[in-house]
Amino acid sequence: MVVSNTGPLIALAKADQLILLEALFGHVLIPPAVHRELLAKSGPESARLDEALHGLIGVTPSPPLAPEVKIVTSGLGAGEQQVIALAHEREASLVIIDERLGRVAARRMSLTVTGLVGVLVRAKEAGLVTTVRPLLEQIRQRGYWLADEIIELATRLAEES
Repeated sequence: MVVSNTGPLIALAKADQLILLEALFGHVLIPPAVHRELLAKSGPESARLDEALHGLIGVTPSPPLAPEVKIVTSGLGAGEQQVIALAHEREASLVIIDERLGRVAARRMSLTVTGLVGVLVRAKEAGLVTTVRPLLEQIRQRGYWLADEIIELATRLAEES
């Protein structure tokens, strides 16, 4: 089971690549806070996100924050807290999260973490996409913030340099 935060879902929707999640992981779960964040999103990707919410992405109630989760996620937003709590309770095989502090907190809970770049690199390794860098450039051109360093790292990880 895979649990995702908002950012990677929006980024994949911007490039019309949400289908990669289904091909790689089957079904993706999100907690209510992430669902609310996705519903608040406007732009061309909104229709793609809405479609995914009726199949690929499942919304599930967030468990109460266990004391250890509460300590580790203190200072994070509701979405990140709920993602980590849900992944911890359900013993998720993977958490998809891009925010640095959220990734650190998830790892402190012994969760396996990846982000947008990791998903795209896995998709390339599985033969689902031919290149990663053009997809990241497209996502950035469509308004999703990606640092040059992230794109360069992805290029190296995907062995495209």
